[in-house]
Amino acid sequence: MVEKWVFVVGYMGAGKSTSGLRLAKLMNLPFFDTDSALRERHECSISTLFDQQGEAAFRRMECEILRELVASNPRGLISTGGGTPCHGANMDFMRDNGTVVYLKMPAESLVERLRGRADQRPLLAGLVADEMLTFVTDHLAQRSVHYERADITVDARHFDLDRMKSVRSLIEGRTWFNPSEPPRQDRDH
Repeated sequence: MVEKWVFVVGYMGAGKSTSGLRLAKLMNLPFFDTDSALRERHECSISTLFDQQGEAAFRRMECEILRELVASNPRGLISTGGGTPCHGANMDFMRDNGTVVYLKMPAESLVERLRGRADQRPLLAGLVADEMLTFVTDHLAQRSVHYERADITVDARHFDLDRMKSVRSLIEGRTWFNPSEPPRQDRDH
């Protein structure tokens, strides 16, 4: 049984909410989503919140909700917003409180998933296809330095049940389950 938190990170469109929910069910963990928690608290969409409050305020709200979820629940799995691990000390906080799983996906695959839904993504609003690919490629390159600090990296294009079971095994084998294991070892899967 997982005694700490699991955090699912990755770029927008990587499938954090969908895959996170499936992984939480597989691991018998309560599931939380920072974007859903923010929408519920502020009674508006992420796009509206981002537009009305601005990016800096939005990032502070993400940070607060992440910490509140961890403080008010003994364990669980949290799917974060795409920018959450890239701001403040959020990645350090997540690594200190559990296992971070990065759903990695190339820019071209992300754009394919995001096409047609750009109006729901504040950072992509108003971009046409070529601009979107350029933006996502550049933005992903900037954010990757944060995402790559995750404990486990998974190719999100192939995150099927077998791979989820492998990730579960890696998480359950982390140092807090086996004190004789050496400290944190980053693993790719």
